[in-house]
Amino acid sequence: MRTIRRRLSYANVVSTLALFLVLTGGAAYAAHKLTRRSVGTPQLKSNAVTTAKIKANAVTTRKIKRIAVSSDKLKEGAVTTEKLQDGAVTTDKIDLEDVPFTRVATRLRGAGSLALKPGPGFQVYPLESSAYTQAANELDSYAGAVGVTIPAKCTAPRMVTAKVLVDAEDPTKPAESEVVAVGKLVDEGVGALNTTVELSPDPEQSVKFEPGTATKHTVDLILEAGCGGGSGITATSGAVDVIATR
Repeated sequence: MRTIRRRLSYANVVSTLALFLVLTGGAAYAAHKLTRRSVGTPQLKSNAVTTAKIKANAVTTRKIKRIAVSSDKLKEGAVTTEKLQDGAVTTDKIDLEDVPFTRVATRLRGAGSLALKPGPGFQVYPLESSAYTQAANELDSYAGAVGVTIPAKCTAPRMVTAKVLVDAEDPTKPAESEVVAVGKLVDEGVGALNTTVELSPDPEQSVKFEPGTATKHTVDLILEAGCGGGSGITATSGAVDVIATR
């Protein structure tokens, strides 16, 4: 111990402490003294930031550059139905030329009232538009509905017949080949009645076959009504849907 004490000096102690600080505290001191934003992309070693080093939920939508995630960067099967936002896939985002489908291609509507004459004879219900274009290579079928009001004075049997015609020469005198959808109401009740007559595809002639090129058509909704006694049946609304299949 005496030998060690003789060799200790102020210079020896200071130099030893300095060496210790350099070896143990230098790195911590340097890290503590790094200024904000002093470590940028050039200072990062290649592949230094791995997936394991990214904090959970650190990469948010706002931190992803616009159009940075392209189709070739998506894992196969990554975009599932559950991950699609409601209403995200609209008709204009579907390539209808390549995708088989069945959809309502055209909606023809009317909201006016039409007093139906009692007895035989069809009347044309006024649709807002009676024309549509059938796309090339598309099969079209038809369905519809008519809202009717039957007053109490119209006694049983109370009847309404509705038909959808395509390209009719005279809608008031329909040919069987022009009829594509039919609906009929027969009511044996009494009192006032508000109801809907549903029109389904006619089993005899329900489809317009696919044309080689786009083809224009006219559509008519015609009605016939009758009562056992009295009158006064009114059509209050009308609708025809063109259902396209490819």
